[in-house]
Amino acid sequence: MDHSRKMIAGLGSLALAAAGTVAFATSALASGSVTVGITTALSGPIAELGQTGLQAIELAAADANAKGGVLGKQVKVVSADSNLSPATGATNVRNFILDNHAVAIFGPVSSAVAVAEEGVAAKYKTPIFFSTSNDVKLATTNYTKYMFQVVPDTHMEPAAVARYLADAVGKKHITIATITPDYSFGRDTVASFLKSLKADGVNYTVKAQETPKLGASQYTSYIAALIAAHPDYTFMGQFGGDLVTLTKQAEGFGFFKHTKPMAMYGRAQLKALKGKVPAGAIAWDRAPFWAMKGPGMEKFSEAYNAKYHEWPSAWAVMGYTAFETWAQGVEKAHSFNGDKVSAALSGATIKTIRGPITLRACDHQGDVGEYVGTIAAKVNPKYGFQTYAHSKLIPAKDIILSCKITTAEQPKS
Repeated sequence: MDHSRKMIAGLGSLALAAAGTVAFATSALASGSVTVGITTALSGPIAELGQTGLQAIELAAADANAKGGVLGKQVKVVSADSNLSPATGATNVRNFILDNHAVAIFGPVSSAVAVAEEGVAAKYKTPIFFSTSNDVKLATTNYTKYMFQVVPDTHMEPAAVARYLADAVGKKHITIATITPDYSFGRDTVASFLKSLKADGVNYTVKAQETPKLGASQYTSYIAALIAAHPDYTFMGQFGGDLVTLTKQAEGFGFFKHTKPMAMYGRAQLKALKGKVPAGAIAWDRAPFWAMKGPGMEKFSEAYNAKYHEWPSAWAVMGYTAFETWAQGVEKAHSFNGDKVSAALSGATIKTIRGPITLRACDHQGDVGEYVGTIAAKVNPKYGFQTYAHSKLIPAKDIILSCKITTAEQPKS
């Protein structure tokens, strides 16, 4: 070999050695951590739902990291605002996976955004966990094997409220009005509520149905129409800041003197309304920490309050649960691979702060129930807001759709 060839060979060896060093360093860095992403509503009228969900996932990651991580890796959380836009949510998921190498996605508030995010996650074979958005379509017409839902869906939730009302009114004839946001969640929720009332044998007549847009700031005309209808009960499907706005404006019109409201009054709404929610109003919440017993929930609530100086919303409770679900799926699979994690979670029972949750193999819907009760007259001195005077858990077995129904609507492979 002549001198020039020796020089080229030497340079090649150096290059290979350098490349090997870089590869080793990159591998070592990668072996130390993994990334998960959450794209959700972090601004706008329902930002509280997304923000508290994000905080809980960050707390869950910190708790896991303090115990050695997941499969020995520290977990990093990246987040982005979906702006209630399906296109933005889908872009965020794609960026998390391609740019941040995210191994799991935690979904948004809006079900319309969730549908878009679900498709992108499936394209890249990445597990996605829904803990706030809950459209039944996520596990039926849009189902993919990579999605998991740890929140009561848009059939289960209103079915629970219907069951509670059926027990309260018995065979007495009642009149009902509804007001829900004009998008998939609102339309599906009210349709399921009325259908479930009929199935439960409630003798009712619908007097009015109003559908303002999501994020509406003025409900005057809708409230006037509801007052004119004189319903015994008004099913209010608004949530987050929208429910606070609707409640304040309805109270100003004296609406609650003429009807018993039914609404998703959770921690944030009860706090914002400062004791002004009508006592005896029928309320429901997916995971009200004050109504949930057990050392896991108590420990989480106190830790969340200590870190963020506020008590956890249902969205926070379910966000933490979603992280627990993913982490245990990884441990069961002994891998971060999306296909392996999804297979490990399908049909599995997960230990969570809410108690054990089984993810049905047929549609990956968690067997989680809904809490329904009545609003207390006085503010709870420990929490600084009204809670429920009485509440009951409507179990999943009483309200969940059968696997026969859900699988019939799923895409055919």
